[in-house]
Amino acid sequence: MPKVLLVEDDVSLRQAICDLLESEHFGVEVVDNGDDALDRALSGGYDLVLLDVVLPGLSGFEVATAMRQQRVLTPIIMITAKDHIADRVRGLDAGADDYLVKPFAATELFARVRAQLRRSSAEYQGLESLSFANMSYRFVLRELTIGEDSFQLSPKEAVLIEMFMRYPTMVLTRSQLMNRLWADGSEILDNALEAHVSKLRKKLVAAGGPDIVAVRGLGYRLEVRT
Repeated sequence: MPKVLLVEDDVSLRQAICDLLESEHFGVEVVDNGDDALDRALSGGYDLVLLDVVLPGLSGFEVATAMRQQRVLTPIIMITAKDHIADRVRGLDAGADDYLVKPFAATELFARVRAQLRRSSAEYQGLESLSFANMSYRFVLRELTIGEDSFQLSPKEAVLIEMFMRYPTMVLTRSQLMNRLWADGSEILDNALEAHVSKLRKKLVAAGGPDIVAVRGLGYRLEVRT
């Protein structure tokens, strides 16, 4: 039974989400403020955190940031009434794996929950790390090491580096990359793939790792710099 930490201060919405999850046999624990949410999240034992943004005490952004700083990598879906791009970007940069905008349908909630649970439980089963050239990537910590430098990747960067390192000699098409990055069916913004690839490429190059090269009309591939 997957165990979910639900953080929501709106009583009616909290109860509605809890009822939905329990009807699908999820184990649910609920809290109504950011401080208690962080204490529970740091204790571990959850498969997923559903995290409201506007909360008494710590905000959802602050809770997510603190979790990632403490190397708690439990998947986070942020719940918010704000549908501005800047708010979504801020949430993802804080460490959230996905975003759910109020109001939402039960089918959308379950689709996003299932997508995150699949990624965290089955995707890397039996595999702890990947290596290519002077790079090593650890799945559990979402940590990339290049030479003597190590840094944590965002969720989207982690998906990209995993694909590139699994198939380092192949050109990965835009469709292949986008299908993995947005496997949950969430909205794809204009030039979103290019933006995520660019951010990852800058990190690799700055640390002396391989380059991500665009192959015109096809996609991208890793290239070891000489």
